[in-house]
Amino acid sequence: MKTLCVVIVVLSFTSVCQPASLACQKLLKPAETIPVLTGRWHAIAFSSEICGMNEFWGYVIWPSIALDVTAKDTANIYDVNIKMNMHGHCSNQSQTYFTRNNHIFDVDSNNLPVGDPHVMVQTGCPDCIVLKRNVTTIVLYSRRSTVTADEMKEFETQIECLGWKRPEVLKSAHDYDTCKIIDDDTDWNQLQLGVVINERMKNAKEATKCFEEFLGQVISAILEAIFARLPWMQKQ
Repeated sequence: MKTLCVVIVVLSFTSVCQPASLACQKLLKPAETIPVLTGRWHAIAFSSEICGMNEFWGYVIWPSIALDVTAKDTANIYDVNIKMNMHGHCSNQSQTYFTRNNHIFDVDSNNLPVGDPHVMVQTGCPDCIVLKRNVTTIVLYSRRSTVTADEMKEFETQIECLGWKRPEVLKSAHDYDTCKIIDDDTDWNQLQLGVVINERMKNAKEATKCFEEFLGQVISAILEAIFARLPWMQKQ
């Protein structure tokens, strides 16, 4: 009887875990259908495995981000104008990318793909793309400024499959016309953005902790390198 109970328990766990595993494989599988990339995309939510990154972007910076994508004359090459509003301060940055099937690459000066790609993974959202880059970030973009609860739930499940922290939802008020523009000529001393970020950083405990740990690692590495150069520390 005990043996029968054990078998039933094992089969029960197998029946539950196997579909969950298959669901994760499907959700993290590279997208089979690639949408038309040109036009505007809104960053909806994201997650990262990097310590403190979620809190830093989701609370300290808490931006609204839009991508305006245009195709260049060369096939598979796109210009992307990245617009970001951070607490009423806006910045614009242009990047060029190369696409190959469901992969998006940075490019060098010759517009040739370089580095690790962003991979478009599966999504049930009809006007969304989900971009994953190795173990650093996964981002949900949509043609709309917000998505439905079911679409967000699917994205949350994708992140659960990765074992990362739940996604941070970015600001959905995409105002890039009435904000203070930040460019190369901006005098940062005259901006209130730094004051706002510093104040919010005080309450971002995880991000602060991660920064302190990172700073400690850097200092330790520097000291180790210095001591390694001292004559009495070197091997004879």
